[in-house]
This record gives sequence, structure tokens and C-alpha cells, in this order.
Amino acid sequence: MQFDFSTIKDFYTENVTDDVLKKVGLTAGIFAVVIVSQVLLHGLVEIVDGIPVFNSLMQVVGVYATLRFVLSNLVTQEQRTTLRSKVRSSYQEIVGN
Repeated sequence: MQFDFSTIKDFYTENVTDDVLKKVGLTAGIFAVVIVSQVLLHGLVEIVDGIPVFNSLMQVVGVYATLRFVLSNLVTQEQRTTLRSKVRSSYQEIVGN
């Protein structure tokens, strides 16, 4: 079975332009930056997680922040309704529907 490379060449010359190559390059660059930043952040989080006092302190801060959010937004029906409307309006602003 022989493959006809002329069809690939024809497809490439007809469909691949400089704009397409720029978009592919930009996308690849963004992926590379994201991957490198994720590796760096992972290393930083592991370093911070290795500090025993800091790790426990961050857990306490997380519990405090959760309690504060619950008490200020979820205790009464009026607070829950207000929070729900804020979330919906933020969603509408972001999505644009």
C-alpha cells in the first residue's frame, strides 16, 4: 500500500497559513508557560507544606475563613438569597448570557 504525499502537500498549501501557524505557536507557548508555572508552584507548595508550623497555621486559617464565610453568608435565608443573586450576576457578567 503506497501513500500519496501529494494530497498532504496540497492540503497544507491550501489550508495552512501564517495566521494558523501563529495561533498554533501562541497556543504552544501558552501551554509551555502554564506547565512551567505549575511545576514551579508545585515545588513552592511542597516547600511550604514541609514547614510543620506553617502547615498547621494554614489549616487553622482555612477553618477560620470557612467559618467566617458561613456565618456571614449562609446563616439566614436572606443571606443565602443575596449570595445566590450575587453568584448569578457574577456568572452572567463572566459568561455574558
